[in-house]
Amino acid sequence: MFNVCLIQPPIDDFYATPIRNIPLGLLSIGASLKAKHNISLIDLRYPKPHKTPVPEELADASAYYRSEDASPFSLYKSYSRFGTHSKDIAKLIPGDIDVFLVSALFSTYINEALEVIEIIRRKNENATIIAGGSGAMFHADEFFNAGTDFIIQGEGEIAVVRLLDELEKAPPDFASVPNLVWQNNGEIHRNPVEIIKSIDRLPFPDYKLPGTPEYTLNGKRHAMLMASRGCPHQCEFCSIHQVFGTKYRLRPVDNVLAELGDKIKLGFRSFDFEDDHFGGNSRWLNQLLDRIIEKFSNYNLSFQAMNGITASNLDATVLEKMKRAGFSAINLSLVTPDPTRQDALKRPFNTPQFTDIVSAAHRIGLKVTAYLIIGLPGDSVNDNLKSILFLADLPVLIGPSLFYLVPGTQIFNQLREELKIPESPRCYRSSYFPFDRPEFSRTTAMTLFRICRIINFLKAAKEYHYQPSEYRIEENAIIIPPNLSGKQSKITLGFALLELFKQTGKIYGTLKKRNSKYPVLEEVHDKEVVAKLLSGYRLE
Repeated sequence: MFNVCLIQPPIDDFYATPIRNIPLGLLSIGASLKAKHNISLIDLRYPKPHKTPVPEELADASAYYRSEDASPFSLYKSYSRFGTHSKDIAKLIPGDIDVFLVSALFSTYINEALEVIEIIRRKNENATIIAGGSGAMFHADEFFNAGTDFIIQGEGEIAVVRLLDELEKAPPDFASVPNLVWQNNGEIHRNPVEIIKSIDRLPFPDYKLPGTPEYTLNGKRHAMLMASRGCPHQCEFCSIHQVFGTKYRLRPVDNVLAELGDKIKLGFRSFDFEDDHFGGNSRWLNQLLDRIIEKFSNYNLSFQAMNGITASNLDATVLEKMKRAGFSAINLSLVTPDPTRQDALKRPFNTPQFTDIVSAAHRIGLKVTAYLIIGLPGDSVNDNLKSILFLADLPVLIGPSLFYLVPGTQIFNQLREELKIPESPRCYRSSYFPFDRPEFSRTTAMTLFRICRIINFLKAAKEYHYQPSEYRIEENAIIIPPNLSGKQSKITLGFALLELFKQTGKIYGTLKKRNSKYPVLEEVHDKEVVAKLLSGYRLE
């Protein structure tokens, strides 16, 4: 029996989405280990964020993010540590642990994972350190150099159990452990990757593991679920098949309901399906929704599928059932409405399907966020602007995602061959926009991002009947009444900045408030893109 500590590292970035940070993989692996070992968890991403210096590699992005901007069109704010400060991590690492399992899901955040591993190694010379996730998988040398003993590639529940079994033997046979990356005499070995065929045989992710924080969303205790694994579509920008494979594996409906029932008994009332291909089987999805409505309708449950749903998986009947089950909104990944680009990217649906689902959801009363990628290789600026204007005319919130680099994708491999990959993985991230090029610059991408913010504000103003308080624009400042609520101040500033936008054709934000005055500052933006927007879209 080992004392095992599961660790989710902090991340440093200009933004984070806290509710997406539940360490579902660690909680699932912990559930698989706890029958034989003592398990605890440390979520180093849980504490509140605090500002931290911008790394030199990311300095070029700083001009677009300003913490003092109070406008509704601002992008991200300050570069921050989302989680535990470096100086405090060592205090939280226990000294009586035999095995540490550190999550490293994303290449762009490997520095934070490596920092945690180095701290563990200094404090626990003899402990075994295992790293898992795509970040460790694609950067094995860095992880082994930092003090990691083993890396898990692909699914971890069975692989980690098998690895700990071998660690109890003398001598261990590491070559027999599936999904294991290990060293022998300085040579790295990668064992064959096996997927878990019957995912319903796995224990449910355990939110009762010692040290696990209580996660909440909108005042309800919140949990992530994964009802399926794998995705058959292999879109050019997605690497999920590297972890879960291309074979689509569904848990039986009864198995999912059993997990829901267990968590409801523990007080959970909010659930996010984190599947990468949620509801890919229409019959299964209808059965699941029917049973949730039948079995749990008295619990006032809230459901989300924050990872997104492909429009091809939906129809009006399914949407009606989703609303009755407890969904209030859906996330749809459009990427691009252009049929030629959809085919090139191997997208599993077309634009008419997408618009039909959006219309049906709107009729039913489900909010829709439509995600598109800004600056995807192969897309022109005009392509992206057309996509944004296409969504502007639909009853959706626009969810822009700046293109980012993901090792293992077809796009990454192609750009690497063309020597267009930044040297530092820190630069792979969305907030940096790593594929800056003459025909589609970082400033252009950020301008399109900000245009989405402007259009979303206009949509909200129309839907919720926003009305500004009285304001004046004089001496390069917006003057608003004192003692307005934060929401009403932002609404009023939004209308004032829209007025400036229409008058000048320039995008402005605010500086820090002085008395009741908000000095304005011209944002860094692409004036040509703004001119095209103003010539083709009415700001009203």
